[in-house]
Amino acid sequence: MGKIKMVRIDYRMVHGQIVAKWIKFRPVDRLILADDDLVNDPFMGDIYRMAVPGREVDIVKLTDIQAAIDRKDDTILLIFKDVDSAYQAFKDGLELPELNVGAVQNSAKRKTVTQGVALSADEYAKLKEIKAAGVNVFLQPIPEKDVVNLESVEKKIK
Repeated sequence: MGKIKMVRIDYRMVHGQIVAKWIKFRPVDRLILADDDLVNDPFMGDIYRMAVPGREVDIVKLTDIQAAIDRKDDTILLIFKDVDSAYQAFKDGLELPELNVGAVQNSAKRKTVTQGVALSADEYAKLKEIKAAGVNVFLQPIPEKDVVNLESVEKKIK
């Protein structure tokens, strides 16, 4: 059974910061990208796999995360594309050791709360629910930046 070392929300999934910074800061054997749409996009799947040389990359549906974790005895970086996906996995019973909100795109419904992270009131409420269940939920785009506490951005949402 695999061990999740880090769980991250990042709409870009795999990119330079993941490869050059996060994997060095928190070394892992494998990445699991949990996204129902990406499972059906072999072209993008291949691009993400090629972006992480020397590491296995599994692309799975939200309902298949635990099976992917259990498939192998290794260490894992689990990446969700958005808050809703992480919340759904949490509600489905996936145990999250922590949740790093690293990159959420700005949109008309969202307000920027820190560098690279914009949240809607609904997304904030979901993250707050996850945190209330005992999961350390924090915002941190890159390892060199200080951790931003979830509660400290609440006033920016309203």
